[in-house]
Amino acid sequence: MSLKNAEIFSFYFLILFFNLKFIYPQELPPIKIPFASYAISSDGRVIGYFGDKNRVDARSTGYISKYVLWSLIATEDRDFYNHDGVSVKGIIRGIFKTLTGHIEGGSTITMQLARNLFLTNARTISRKLKEIELARALEKKFTKDQILLMYLNTVNFGHGAYGIWAAAETYFGKTPDKLTITEAAAITGMVQSPEGYDPVRHPGRMLNRRNEVLHNLLEVGKISESEYERLIKTHLGLDLHDGVGKFFLEEVRREAVDILKSKGIYLDSDELKITTTIDFNAQVAADDAVKSQWNLFPKYMKEAQIGLVSVEPGTGMIRAMVGGNPDANPRGLNRAIQIKRQPGSSFKPFLYGDLLEKGYTLAEPLLNVPIVVDSGKVDEWKPQNDDNKYTESPIPIEFAIEHSINLSAAYAITHLTSPDSVAAFAHRLGIKSDLPAFPSLALGTGEVSPLEMSSSYAVFASEGKYAEPFSILKIQDKNGRVLYSRGIDTATVLDSATAYLVTTALRKVVEGGTAASVKRYYHGVVAGKTGTTQDYTDAWFVGYNPRLSTAIWIGFDNSGKKLGGGFQYGGTACAPIWGKMMQEISWKERGFEYTDFKKPSTVIDTIICEDTGEPVTGNCTHDKNYPVNFIKLPLVFSLHHPVKKEKFDFDYGW
Repeated sequence: MSLKNAEIFSFYFLILFFNLKFIYPQELPPIKIPFASYAISSDGRVIGYFGDKNRVDARSTGYISKYVLWSLIATEDRDFYNHDGVSVKGIIRGIFKTLTGHIEGGSTITMQLARNLFLTNARTISRKLKEIELARALEKKFTKDQILLMYLNTVNFGHGAYGIWAAAETYFGKTPDKLTITEAAAITGMVQSPEGYDPVRHPGRMLNRRNEVLHNLLEVGKISESEYERLIKTHLGLDLHDGVGKFFLEEVRREAVDILKSKGIYLDSDELKITTTIDFNAQVAADDAVKSQWNLFPKYMKEAQIGLVSVEPGTGMIRAMVGGNPDANPRGLNRAIQIKRQPGSSFKPFLYGDLLEKGYTLAEPLLNVPIVVDSGKVDEWKPQNDDNKYTESPIPIEFAIEHSINLSAAYAITHLTSPDSVAAFAHRLGIKSDLPAFPSLALGTGEVSPLEMSSSYAVFASEGKYAEPFSILKIQDKNGRVLYSRGIDTATVLDSATAYLVTTALRKVVEGGTAASVKRYYHGVVAGKTGTTQDYTDAWFVGYNPRLSTAIWIGFDNSGKKLGGGFQYGGTACAPIWGKMMQEISWKERGFEYTDFKKPSTVIDTIICEDTGEPVTGNCTHDKNYPVNFIKLPLVFSLHHPVKKEKFDFDYGW
C-alpha cells in the first residue's frame, strides 16, 4: 500500500471510529437554496437564467424521472434507505477500494448534501466529522424523499447547471420528469466529476461513465442483462446549446426589470418564469449562420459587428436576435435594436411600394440616365449606379428593383412621387426613425435599426398588416400566478395587393438579382432586398417569407471603417447568413420552406406595355405579362387606349 493510500486509509479509519463512537446530530444551520428566475422560448425551451446560479426548483421528486432516482441511489448510495445519514457499509467499501488502488469517498447522499449546503470541499478530518454531524441532523429533520429532492436541487452538473431541473434542460432540452433511462444515467454520472465528464471536451468519457451507471442499475436489479446490453449501444443523444440567444436574453432581462420594478419584484431573487417570443430553432439557426459566415471573414473583418433580428409577420413576435459578432459582449451594444445606420438600397421597397400604392404597375418605365438635383448648390445630389453605367432606354420598375438601379430610383422619387410621400409610406409601415425628406432618401440615406426594417418588411409578408414587435409574452411567479402578459398589437397599414406586388418584385431580387447568393443555401419561398451604402460602410439584407421577416446588418461600430475582403456588399456579406439560417430552420421544421404568399383577389396577371406601364389588348411590340392591382388601373391610357372608357373587361378588353 502506497504512502498516499495509507494516509487515506488512516483518514477513513478515524472517520469510522468517530462515526461509531462519538458523533451525534447537532442543530442545523438555516437552509437557503438560491433559485434563479429563468426565460423560456415560445416553444418551451429554456434559453437562460437570471440569478447567481442556473438553478430552478424541481418542487418535488414527482417532477423527476424515476430513472434519475434509481441511477443516483445505485451509483452514489445503495444503502440510502437504510442508514441514518452515515453508512458504515459505505465507509468500509471506501476503505476496501482505496486499499485496492481505487480511491472512493464513502460519503452518503446525505453527507454530500450536508457538504453542498454548509461546508467546503476541503479534505480534512475536521470537515469530514462536521459533515457526519450535519448529515445525521438532516436525516433527523427531513424525510428521505426531501433529502433526495434537496440533493438533486443543489448538486453541480457542469456547464453552469445546478440542480436536476437545469441539468435536464441544459443537456437534453427537457424537464427532469421527461428524462429517459439513458439520459438519467448520463446526467447522474456527472455528479462525480462535472468537468471530467464534460461532454464537449470529453464525450467519450461521458459515454463510458453513463454506461458505468447503467451497469450499476444492472447490479441492483433495476434493469436486465439484455436491457443493459441494448442500452450501452445507444448514443448519448445530447441536445446541448450553450449561450443560445445571448443578446436576446439580455434584452429580455432589461425589459423584465422595467416591467417588474413598479411591482417591487426582483428578477434575480423571486424565482420567476418568463415566456418569451423567441423560437428556439430559429435562434439556434441564427446563431449558427452568423458564426459560420463570420468564420469566413478575413482577419481585417473580424472586428466587424453583426445585427440580426427576425420578426414573425402578422404578430410582431421577435423570433431570433443576434446583437453582435460571436466575440461581442451581450451586456454591451445590441446592434439588432440599438443602432441606427443607413440601409442603402434595402430602403428602395418603400419607394416602390409608394408608387405601386399610387397605381403605377411593375412595368412602369423609369429612366436610367444621369440626374442632378439642386445643381450648383451646396446640397447638390448627383447619384450614380454601382457600376457607373446606365442605359439609354427606360427600364420597368420590376427590373430596377431586381438589379437595384440607383438612377431609376432617383428618377422615380423626383418625377413620380416625392421624398415626403416616401417617408410617410415608410413611417406608416413601421419605420419610427426620422427620415430626411430629400431625394437621396430613395437610396436609403435615412438611418434606421434592423428591428425597424424587419418589422416593416413583415408588412409585405402579412398582406399589409403591421404588428408592433415585442419579446416577452408572459411573466409568472413561482406559483404560476401571471404578473404580466402581452397581446398582439396589429393594424392594417397597406392594401394587400400592393404588399403582394412589392413581394413579387422582391422575389426576383433573390431569383436572379443582387441577393442570388441566398439560393446557394435555401430553395424555399423568399423575397428580399440587399443594401450597400456609399464607401462600403454598411451592408444589409432584409428577407422574408410568410413565416419570418429577418433583417441583417454588418458594419463596424466605428462608421469611419469600411467593409472589404469581398464582404462589402449586402449580397456577399449578409444574404448568405439569411440563406444559411433559413436552410437550418427548414431542416428542422417540415414544410417551412413551402408556405407561399397569398395572392389577393384584386391581383390578376395581364399583358402590360413596358413603354407605358399600362395594359394592352391590341398589338404591342414591347409587352410582358405582369401581376397588377386591377382596382387601381387607370381609366385613360396614354398609348394603346387614348379614349376614356368607363370599365375595362378583363375577359374581353375595352
